[in-house]
This record gives sequence, C-alpha cells and structure tokens, in this order.
Amino acid sequence: MINSEKMKQIRSIVIFCILVTVPAFLGPLLGGSPSKPGAGFVIWGMAPLLAAVIMRIATRSWFDAGFKLAIKRNAVWYIISIFIFPVMTVLTFLLGEILSVSSFTNFSPGPYLKTFLTAIPVFFVFSILEEFGWRGYLVPKLFSSGINSYLSTAIISVVWATWHIPYIKELAWVYSSENLVTFIPRFYLAMFAFAILYNEIRIITNSVWPAVIMHCIMNSFGHPLAADYIKVVPGYEYLVSSTGLFMILLIGLTGVILNRWRLRNKERQAHGPGAYEKQPSQA
Repeated sequence: MINSEKMKQIRSIVIFCILVTVPAFLGPLLGGSPSKPGAGFVIWGMAPLLAAVIMRIATRSWFDAGFKLAIKRNAVWYIISIFIFPVMTVLTFLLGEILSVSSFTNFSPGPYLKTFLTAIPVFFVFSILEEFGWRGYLVPKLFSSGINSYLSTAIISVVWATWHIPYIKELAWVYSSENLVTFIPRFYLAMFAFAILYNEIRIITNSVWPAVIMHCIMNSFGHPLAADYIKVVPGYEYLVSSTGLFMILLIGLTGVILNRWRLRNKERQAHGPGAYEKQPSQA
C-alpha cells in the first residue's frame, strides 16, 4: 500500500504535469510564436518554471530544487555538460558523411562561431525556463517517489516532449520539414534518450545548473550547424538530425552508461567503509 506521503508526492507530480501541459496548448490560441513572440508563446515558454515555482510554494518544498551551483565539487560534470552535445553532434554528422546520407557544405568557422555565441544568451534563458521545471522539479520528485528510474524517465520525457508539440513546427532548432507522422514518434523517443542523460547529470551533481548548460549548448551548437552547414539527403532525416536515430543511440547509450556507473558507485558506497554512517541526502 502506498503511504500518505507518497500519495501526496504523486499528486503533486500530476498537478505539475497539468500546470505545464494545459498552458502549453493554450499558447497558440492566445497568440505569438517563436518568430513573433506574443502572450501565448511567453506563457508556453514560462510554463515549466512557473509550474515548478507554484508547486514548491504550495508544498513548501525547496530542499531538493538543486539551486546550488556546486562548481568545485562538480567541475568535471560541468565540463562534460559543455562538451557532450558538441561531440555527439559532430559524431552524428560524421556518421552521416561516412554513410553518404549527409554532408558538410561550405563550413566557415568565423560566421559559425559568431552565430553560436550570439545564440547562447537566448538559449540560456530558454534552458532555465525549461530545466527548472524538468530537472529542477520533476526529476527529484519522481526519483524519490519510489517509481522505477526508467519509468520516471519515461514520464519526464513524455511531459517534456508533449510541452513542445503546440509549437513543434515552428521550433526550427527541433523540426525542419519532415512529415509529422514519422517525426513526432521519433521526437518522443529522442526526448526519452535525452532525458536519461539529463536526469543522470542532475542526480549525480545534485544541481540543476549542469543540465541548464547542457541544454543551452545543445541548441546553440547544433542548430546553426545543422541549419547552415549540413545537407541531409532527402528521406534520411530520420538518421541524421538533432532527433535522428544516430543522435538518439549516441545520447541514449551515454545516459545508460552514466546510469550504470551511478548505481554501481552507489552500491559500492552502501557496502564500503562508513556505509552505515549518515549520508547527505541526494535528489
């Protein structure tokens, strides 16, 4: 039987999901878009952060929000958060090049770097709005609720992906021109693979900021590269894109490896010297 505290936590998770999803689908009705921001688009973009703040105020629960930077303790993880998506993105496009399903065209380091650096502040703000909801609220609440970690990840990925849907065709860094019938199922799969990695980074560091940085760099680095310098053979977008199968496999595998490493490390600590001493709480 689920005790009352667990029921309260699950109820809070359900309410958060409603507070995120309903405004997201109201957004287009209220006006605005990525190219012409209006009230609806602003509400859509702020929904994850606002839902998290509302729930934390309502439940008076801030202890697991992960606000602390903890840079000294997590220096290696911050570095990983900066470089993981650039490395995976380049590997994805190299695989496409090797298999002749995509190609680099007229790459110019100067203009690309300028676009990349210009995009960082914009995507940093968007990443805060998102990650303070997904990794700042959902991850600690779901992972401490007793629900299986991969089921928790699946729930997070479904909410995360569904939040994108109202504006999916207008989010140029996510969607290009592929048929939505094939794109949307793969998009949900991509969000699951990404969520494994993001969630593990959040749990390992006990901070939301590495996920914010990783999300920001993912969009800032990958979008201008794919938009201006990568040509994909028509019909092969399902392999080579920010949500293509190559990226899904690379990111998903990395997330699973981190998950296995974290659990083995947790088990070693539980059975090692000082295992029965009081340990600091983790999200």
